[in-house]
Amino acid sequence: MGVSTDSVFSHRAWIKTPVDDGGLGPIDYPLGSDITREVSRAYGVLLEDKGIAQRGLFIIDPDGIIQYFVVTNLDVGRSVEETLRVLQALQTRGLCPLDWKPGDKLL
Repeated sequence: MGVSTDSVFSHRAWIKTPVDDGGLGPIDYPLGSDITREVSRAYGVLLEDKGIAQRGLFIIDPDGIIQYFVVTNLDVGRSVEETLRVLQALQTRGLCPLDWKPGDKLL
C-alpha cells in the first residue's frame, strides 16, 4: 500500500501519468490519502512546518510488526529493485550478508 499526504484527486492524476512523464502509471496496489496527516505523524515522517511527509518505506509483517524501514530526504528517491531484494531477504528468515541476492548463501 502507498500512502501520501496528497488528495485522492492527486493520486488519480499520478496514476494516469505515464512513468516516462514523471507519474506512477498503472499500479496494482492501493494508494491511501493521508490528508489529515495522522498516518504520517504516527510513523514519524511528517514535516510539520511544511505539512508534507518525508519519503518513507515501511515493511510490516502480518502481525503488524515493522521489519524494515528507511526514511529519506525529499530529494532522494528509492529503488524498487532494492525494496524487492530486502523483502526477499526478510522472507528467508536467515542472516543475509551485504549485497545478498536470492540464491546466494546465507550466513
